Amino acid sequence: MAQRVFPMDRTKQNDIIRRATAMADKAAFVADDFAQALFPKTDVVFNDRMRSNARQYLRSVLGQIEMRICQIATQDLGVSQDMLLTIGQGGDGQSFAMLERSGLLNTAEIVQHLFVKAQQSELAARLLQKISQEDLESTLTRHLDHADPVVAEAAMGLLVAQSKSSGAANEIAASLADLSPEIVYAFAWPVTAALARLSGLPGAQLQQATERLLAAHDESAGVARKAERLAQLLDQAKTETDSIPHPMRDGLTLFVARLARKSGLTSDQIISFTAEPSMARFVVVMRAADFPVQDALSIFAALDGGDHILTAATYGEVDRDRSLALVSRWASTHAYQNAERVLSRAYLSDQAE
Repeated sequence: MAQRVFPMDRTKQNDIIRRATAMADKAAFVADDFAQALFPKTDVVFNDRMRSNARQYLRSVLGQIEMRICQIATQDLGVSQDMLLTIGQGGDGQSFAMLERSGLLNTAEIVQHLFVKAQQSELAARLLQKISQEDLESTLTRHLDHADPVVAEAAMGLLVAQSKSSGAANEIAASLADLSPEIVYAFAWPVTAALARLSGLPGAQLQQATERLLAAHDESAGVARKAERLAQLLDQAKTETDSIPHPMRDGLTLFVARLARKSGLTSDQIISFTAEPSMARFVVVMRAADFPVQDALSIFAALDGGDHILTAATYGEVDRDRSLALVSRWASTHAYQNAERVLSRAYLSDQAE
């Protein structure tokens, strides 16, 4: 009986070869990924929703930067190339997959930014479990009738900024105006390099477009800056009813800005502290700011995402002087804090010898 010969689909064969080659290139990092999952360096838990939101936000930010670079290149600099024209007109971005594989997005600066945005989205979701969307929106609109017209104008500015950066239901918002110049810089150049490779254009043309994007970037119109402005004005107004910020009275963004102003910390730090177990550092910040017991307990309950409970006794036992010293240290620049940690380890090592 003659043996039957089945022709091999060379397209599928080549596809498997490509995938096998790609896996071989990455195989050395499998142990690193597994070790990170088995032996995390912190006690912070990153749930599936945070991971999903971070990736969704990352795609959105890269897409917006990519589209803006293409618009500048094609509309302002006269570059004519089909892919850039399509992206500039709102077509699907092309750089995400290449950058994701390259590892260029895995920098401390970018990942920290993604973490803060994902945790901010978590806090917003937690808050909506305790207060309706309608009541939450009224936390800002009440300032529109403020006796000081400057406060009312700042409240309107924050409302407008939030409306521009708000996403659809269950989507994490992304707006270039809300990015610091440092973060835009960190994202823009990898995107530029990816576009140059994908389009085959000389890098100089796209680099010029990116330089224009960076020069024109203005974060003053973003939500964070608008919230900081309103927080400053409310602090100066010093109305008795608004003396202690609260997320259910101020909304999340303004609350964080007001607490950051009172503590000398950044809004990103405040948000990061709420992701830590039992929100211990967040409690220390409230104690340093001398929040009354009932306000502190209510704020903790509004932002906690688990079954943790802050009691009056526990809060009362937190020493305010030590809290002030800790918050003052945390308010130092990151470079100083890092140097202090390194020198402390070196000093302890020397003492042990």
